[in-house]
Amino acid sequence: MAFRFSAVVAGTVLATLTGVAHAAPPFTLSSTAFADNAMIPAKYTCAGDGKAGQDPSPPLAWTPADGAKAYAIVFADRKNGGNKLHWAIWDIPAAATSLPENLGAGYTVPGQGGAKQKAMGSGANSRKFFGPCPGGSTNPYTFTLYALTSATVPGLSPGSSMAQIESAIKKAASANTVLRGRSNART
Repeated sequence: MAFRFSAVVAGTVLATLTGVAHAAPPFTLSSTAFADNAMIPAKYTCAGDGKAGQDPSPPLAWTPADGAKAYAIVFADRKNGGNKLHWAIWDIPAAATSLPENLGAGYTVPGQGGAKQKAMGSGANSRKFFGPCPGGSTNPYTFTLYALTSATVPGLSPGSSMAQIESAIKKAASANTVLRGRSNART
């Protein structure tokens, strides 16, 4: 450690530390609705209203990633090591550190600075959060947050498949972190 003498007050030399590195906080994703690896509350699943794909999104928050130009989140069912893609949101502005509960519907997400979203399903269900609905068995789910190297993910459109969206997000990412949840919801 290096000391830099900064002042003499009442005959005492005051010193301050210089050259001390401060570690950035770890890149993490969390929700006030559920803890990591806990059950996702029914209100965010098909059990909330008895219909698949009509679910409010849970509130999500994260610590900023160093150098991120934007963020993206992919929500997937990981049963038996799988990757059933339920929902993705990308082009979340770099200044954002959270998403509120119950995001609006639409390819361009209302009130989210140009962020885009798409989900499994068709029609209106493909333009909003599509929560868990494993039919009574308990399945593991992940919300994977990606720090992106550009403000927008190139090559995506409303016609892109969920697999194309996930692939493009991964290619544009410099880091990721995961929030895990479980659900046994059924309609």
